[in-house]
Amino acid sequence: MIDLGCTRARLLAEIEAANSTGEPLSDITDPRVATADAHVRVCGRGRKDLFPLLKIALCERFASVPRPQLIRDLLMPLKNALGNAFKHGNGSDPGKRVSVEIMLTRKGALLAVTDEGTGFDFARTFRRFQQQETYFENHGCGFRNLHQAMSTVTYENGGRTVLLCFRPTKESLEPASRLPALEPVAVGNSPAVERSVPPGGKHGEAFKRAETTDLIPGGKMLPSTAGETPAATFWRAPCAKNSESSLAKVRDGEWMRTSLSTELPEFANGGARLESCRIYATRGRFGDDCGNRYLLRVAGPGGGPAETRILTGRFHATTTRAAADFDAATRLHDAQISKHLRIPKPAARLAGEPRLVLYEFDSWMTLSEYLTYRGSFRALRKCAGKIGQALAALHGSPLVLPGGETDPLGLQERVASAEKNLQTLSAGSDLVNRFRLTFQRILQRAAFRPQHELTPIHGALSWDCIRYGVDGRFYLYRFETCRRSDPGLDLGGCTADLLCFTLANHDEEAYRVCLDHFLGTYNSEAAHPMSNEDLLDYTVLALVERLGRAGPSTHAGAGQLLAALDIASTTRTGGAKSEGT
Repeated sequence: MIDLGCTRARLLAEIEAANSTGEPLSDITDPRVATADAHVRVCGRGRKDLFPLLKIALCERFASVPRPQLIRDLLMPLKNALGNAFKHGNGSDPGKRVSVEIMLTRKGALLAVTDEGTGFDFARTFRRFQQQETYFENHGCGFRNLHQAMSTVTYENGGRTVLLCFRPTKESLEPASRLPALEPVAVGNSPAVERSVPPGGKHGEAFKRAETTDLIPGGKMLPSTAGETPAATFWRAPCAKNSESSLAKVRDGEWMRTSLSTELPEFANGGARLESCRIYATRGRFGDDCGNRYLLRVAGPGGGPAETRILTGRFHATTTRAAADFDAATRLHDAQISKHLRIPKPAARLAGEPRLVLYEFDSWMTLSEYLTYRGSFRALRKCAGKIGQALAALHGSPLVLPGGETDPLGLQERVASAEKNLQTLSAGSDLVNRFRLTFQRILQRAAFRPQHELTPIHGALSWDCIRYGVDGRFYLYRFETCRRSDPGLDLGGCTADLLCFTLANHDEEAYRVCLDHFLGTYNSEAAHPMSNEDLLDYTVLALVERLGRAGPSTHAGAGQLLAALDIASTTRTGGAKSEGT
């Protein structure tokens, strides 16, 4: 919230910080930033230089703060402030600098972003914003983004400095060790910032009643439960033989620096020197479940200033899964299948720990988190279309994947497991029989499907596998189950999460419109179009599978997913005609 009446002194007092006169830290990766009261000042050319480092350090500092709050009230306002400083303050001049000063206390943080421009009349501009006037070339989206945050925002220094005061709730600042134990739900679930009961649609009341029980703590509906196994992340990592010693190695900065220096060609061949490796572990109730971040300080051969690189690491339970992840990702990345859904570049598998896969990639948000922050139906529909296009490109590619022509996760096994999930619920036999017919139709289609209709698929697709990077691009992630198989498995996984997200944040009609757009854009480019009726069957299968992976709290909140299942099995979109983008 923008409050021009606030001063720096007042904001410092609110987080109980002294206006320090000592020399601030100049390294945002200093361990004291994560644990102690600290004063930091860093400089760069703008958002591209500064935001990845600030984001990763602040996420570590505020690891116990719920991610929706952290994104909305700290990271997004900071990103906008950095962008405004470079674009408007410095006029996009790469010769000018943007500085960020941070005061960190146990109560929160005060950030001051300063540019080298001429400033602006912020009081007059804010009045025009409040009066809904068009006051700038971008129609005031900068003020709008800053004003919607719960943090306090103000200006000083003639408009050249924006102050952002972030004060998490007292409960959010509890140390991670004192937080309640995490429910063993599937990896990657991220509750929405705010939820609204769907106002329309014949299933609206049923969905509202279903929300009175919990699938995850806090009464949030699962946006998805990815095909990802908990073993493929550091948080909730596997307890297999030698896992503890392996995890100790991949969390050891010196071990990683030595291994990377030896095995990455750019370092091993003497082209550059790896000075240090700072590890930011995925941990806490509100981690992004994407993997450890490895921040590398790299000195070039010419002796110039050190640059930084960020790698993301996935630790698998077995070397076989790690090899499959790395191999499929490499082939997909090299194929450059889609500009809408890119593939992060695999960087390495280390000889000393082959279960670790490293990517040149820094995720910021899951797709659910991104769309929750955007909060608009237009953004949701646009993303649905882009995903449809990207999947059509993947499924239509001649790519040869490591799994060959076999299906390691056979439909027979998946259907049998889904039926078992339904039988464990306190649901009537009519409901079980109803969905059994759905599964039988899938098996019948598979039995008569020609071999040439098997396509390269992701294999465990959910919205948790679609990531919004710090570079503002969307990425597909998690590739260990990629193979040639039934494209309906990918489409059903995506639409299952579309349904859950849309019901939680919009309404039933929004789901139908987005489903039409998703399937229309897919069919406009797919070699083998998918009918709406067939897609509904795969959506039901995906929802039942998610129900089975939801953990011990499933029975308490089965009504939520059952409501979604009811909608998925009755929705009709009028044929999902092909449409352009």
